[in-house]
Amino acid sequence: MAIFVSSISAYEIANKYRIGKLPGYEYLIENYFEVLDGLGASELPVNTHHTHFAGKFEWNHRDPFDRILAAQAFSEKLTLMTNDPEFQSLPWITILW
Repeated sequence: MAIFVSSISAYEIANKYRIGKLPGYEYLIENYFEVLDGLGASELPVNTHHTHFAGKFEWNHRDPFDRILAAQAFSEKLTLMTNDPEFQSLPWITILW
């Protein structure tokens, strides 16, 4: 099974850590690329197709990070791993967790 991690996740994790929303995540911040390698994960870059779709699909959730993750999952036909209940309202993506 292939594991992909969105490049937007690196930004979101680092930004949330910087502003104090992810205390205790020093190890992940300092070793992000090694952690991905340890998981055998590949980066999923954000492309124009993803951002265009993220901006136009109907969803009342306004978080731009989540919109991109949903657009990537749909566009690339990938299962999205999340425990965020907001994604349950999107019947066109498959959720794990």
